[in-house]
Amino acid sequence: HLYSSQSLLNKFIINAAIGRRCYSSSPCHYGICIDIDGVLIKGKTVIPEAKSALQFLGGENKLKKKIPFVLLTNGGGMTEIKKAEEFSEIIGVQVSHSPMRQLVPKFKDSEILVIGGMGDNCKIVAKSYGFNRVVLPNDVLAWKPSIWPFTKLREDDLKLTRKLDFSNVKIEAVMVFHDSHDWGRDLQIVSDILQSKDGYFETLASHEELSVQNIPLFFSNPDIIWSNDCFIPRMAQGSFRLSLEHLYKQITGLQIKYTLFGKPEPVTYKFALKLLEDHAFEATGHRLPNRKIYAVGDNPASDIAGANAHGWTSILVRTGLFKGEDNHHLHPANHVTDNILQAVEWMFYQEEKV
Repeated sequence: HLYSSQSLLNKFIINAAIGRRCYSSSPCHYGICIDIDGVLIKGKTVIPEAKSALQFLGGENKLKKKIPFVLLTNGGGMTEIKKAEEFSEIIGVQVSHSPMRQLVPKFKDSEILVIGGMGDNCKIVAKSYGFNRVVLPNDVLAWKPSIWPFTKLREDDLKLTRKLDFSNVKIEAVMVFHDSHDWGRDLQIVSDILQSKDGYFETLASHEELSVQNIPLFFSNPDIIWSNDCFIPRMAQGSFRLSLEHLYKQITGLQIKYTLFGKPEPVTYKFALKLLEDHAFEATGHRLPNRKIYAVGDNPASDIAGANAHGWTSILVRTGLFKGEDNHHLHPANHVTDNILQAVEWMFYQEEKV
């Protein structure tokens, strides 16, 4: 596989609004990075200890000390502003988020095929980042319904489509922004363009040409499963990726190449650390490059594995994917606890001894 250590799109890094008012004048020598899904919320439901934990970090603790933190989520498919508003409404904490723009300089004016989300939400997201020429699967389906005859576009769907002759449109990249809402359609269309000659639909490259994959493919989230309010975890974008890999291998005999973003890729944590340092500097004038960082998550394979690999102190909670009595056998955390409030209290004791 071709992997790349960058953070993009649905691996939103959300930094809580921790400006000057959120810090005491003395610098805090540690910070914390918290996963949202399965730690603070499950679906639309706030986990009971979440607000207390964030209030604790905001200074409602024995020392009245405000601790810098950033929040991460896999949830995407909407603009940064909408995502921030949604989370603020659910959890009651004002947030903003940013960094999913690294690919814009290369593909700003290229036709890119964007996968995921409902309606044209991901198109709006892509354009907000600076991608000017965005193609959605429904655009292709509107042009030629027989490409995936099992999905019939409604009138409302057709109103949102770009009216293009895709036999003359060169697709230069495929970007999976968010979970697919129509796996069959999207698997077919992505497979078609990856097998195409020079990125044109209704063409087929030779086997020799396919051996050098010319269409770059990007996935925003490696997670195979995720936790919401269902008892059994739901399949995530990583499951879609595995399906595409297997189908492509069966059809072409070749291994698909792609770039994978998000946890546990190191740059996610590097970017989160930069946010912590920047906000701390704005607040106190101290960057403290050797700040100790804690990370809280519910998914051992991504949250804990990524934190451990980056040298952070990992805390595994039991409110999401992980339900075990003991530590995870493959990706053990530095500490296991029941919920986010216990996690931040444990961190506080480790650092302050109170």
